[in-house]
Amino acid sequence: MIDQETVFTTDHDSVSSYPSFATPTEVGDAIIKAGFNVVESANNHIDDFGEGFLTDTLNFWKTKYPDVTLLGIHDSQEDADTVKIREVNGIKIAFLDYTYGTNVGGIEGKDYMIDMIRKDKITAMIQKAKQQADCIIFVAHWGTEDETMPNEYEKQWAAYLMEQGVNVIIGGHPHVLQPYGRLTDDKGNETVVFYSLGNFVSTQQKLEELLGGMAKFTIQKTVQDGKTSIEILTPTVEPLVMHYNSDAGEFGPYMLSDYTEELASQNGVQSYIGSGVFTLDNLKKKFNEIMSMNVTPSTGTNLLDVTIDTDLNMIDASGNVVEDTDSITAEKYYADKGIDITSEDFNSADNNSGSTDDSSDDGSYDDSYSDDGSYDEGSYDDGSYDDSEE
Repeated sequence: MIDQETVFTTDHDSVSSYPSFATPTEVGDAIIKAGFNVVESANNHIDDFGEGFLTDTLNFWKTKYPDVTLLGIHDSQEDADTVKIREVNGIKIAFLDYTYGTNVGGIEGKDYMIDMIRKDKITAMIQKAKQQADCIIFVAHWGTEDETMPNEYEKQWAAYLMEQGVNVIIGGHPHVLQPYGRLTDDKGNETVVFYSLGNFVSTQQKLEELLGGMAKFTIQKTVQDGKTSIEILTPTVEPLVMHYNSDAGEFGPYMLSDYTEELASQNGVQSYIGSGVFTLDNLKKKFNEIMSMNVTPSTGTNLLDVTIDTDLNMIDASGNVVEDTDSITAEKYYADKGIDITSEDFNSADNNSGSTDDSSDDGSYDDSYSDDGSYDEGSYDDGSYDDSEE
């Protein structure tokens, strides 16, 4: 599964970069060649060029790769009301994909074309998905760009999606990694949330923007006495590095474990941030820093009904701007805790233990990670189940 954040065009003269993006269709071919079969498209750039390129993108996927599960954009109301499901190893997985908003504000008169985060619509689609599938994966385009700490909007929506029965939440938009964790409540609801996986392929110009992540987890389905249950086992984030070198014609992601100091020294980002910054050691330290943050779950609900306009203002039903007074930045998080993130002890590998928060009032995060960032799951019966990994 991949988030394709730009529209496609067959006209190479129309290819465009920041701030309005249009990508040659050859990128779509490369996505398929790389092995992806689920494509997320609900994001803030999807209407950068209006209905025309959005329609071209829909037509590209539906005519050239009809077997791809395309999420977040639609050519009809009927398609928008249809839950997209893939069956893997006997497990029916429903995919939902929504964005906080777009840079243009959507397609006038055709709201169905882009899935926007709206509470009533999402609630109805989750209920429909629960009737048709075993497991629900919700993809959310949310958060604050270049901020490694999830904001209040993300946290309120994560809690709400958990309450509605979503099994896994995968976030994007900040262009940097954010922590992940297991969210639970006292009613037996549980979800795994990856707040942001950062960038997969980009040529952005900061170390944090070239450090991404690959979410991995196992979906376990158990059928007993005619009842089906789903567990999400061993969720982890595998760190990635985006490597680009225009002179050598090299563009592509690496697993951080496979990346070398020599490659880091040749990365095109060196010309933007100076020597001695983009190093293998600093990439590892930044990953540990982000994954060590404890995210306090939100009990608020005031942001669930807001819409976000093209100026990124949160607007309530009466048209008033809603101020976010609860979010904190990663910088403030560490300052409040008196933690020196440059220290050797802080940046050790053992400090990467996933996202938990023992100080949370409701204990919503399950503090059961092992030192390698994975969950310790030792209580399930593995004698009879199908499993699949997305």
